[in-house]
Amino acid sequence: MCFRPAGVNKPQECPNCHKKLASIGGVKQKICPFCKTDLTVEPKVDPIVLELEPGNYLRCTCGKSKTMPFCDGAHAGSGATPLAFEITEKKTVSLCNCGKTANAPFCDGSHAK
Repeated sequence: MCFRPAGVNKPQECPNCHKKLASIGGVKQKICPFCKTDLTVEPKVDPIVLELEPGNYLRCTCGKSKTMPFCDGAHAGSGATPLAFEITEKKTVSLCNCGKTANAPFCDGSHAK
């Protein structure tokens, strides 16, 4: 009888695109083959707190933007689309960084639950 440690056959999930990733030869992947996210870095879940001026904004959803948390068009060809939102008056906002909020793009505290 063979005993395997828990999680050996459990598929890895990309924190960015949420696709299931199979291990290759029993070794977990280091880069997501779909969205190219570095899987060796522990994703941050705390909200991104910013003071924003009135205007229209695009929140990056692909994780490739060099102007995070805002979209710079790096998602082109990936199938991802940025999340548009409007700020009507200057204020401090908390943008979700865990992907669990029910009030996207704003944090609702889901990361702490």
